[in-house]
Amino acid sequence: PGPFYELCRDLWPGHYEPTIGHHFIRLLETKGLLRRCYTQNIDSLERQAGVSPEKIVAAHGNMDEAHVVGTQRFVEVDELRQAIFAGEKGWRALAATHGGLVKPSVVMFGEDLPDRFWDLQE
Repeated sequence: PGPFYELCRDLWPGHYEPTIGHHFIRLLETKGLLRRCYTQNIDSLERQAGVSPEKIVAAHGNMDEAHVVGTQRFVEVDELRQAIFAGEKGWRALAATHGGLVKPSVVMFGEDLPDRFWDLQE
């Protein structure tokens, strides 16, 4: 899990800024023209640009939530962030606290897309 957590640290929201494209999506919402924003990106830049969470469908999940692997038990995402940024000692302690590894709610190869993706398809 170490390399995965290193990647999470590098991709964690706050390292990158929304582009003009992300702000354009927010403008569409502001003008009442955005029905929904489907994204495959896990970086949460749409939300950072100001797009309402209700409008975003993160097909591959994102870093806005976290859970214990193999369960539906949610963990505060800030708790995961602190553990990841503390390094191996941090994420191992978090796993011990919650009875298993904790990961952001991103879709890994072979995992199902989030229910929200299927619930909102039309």
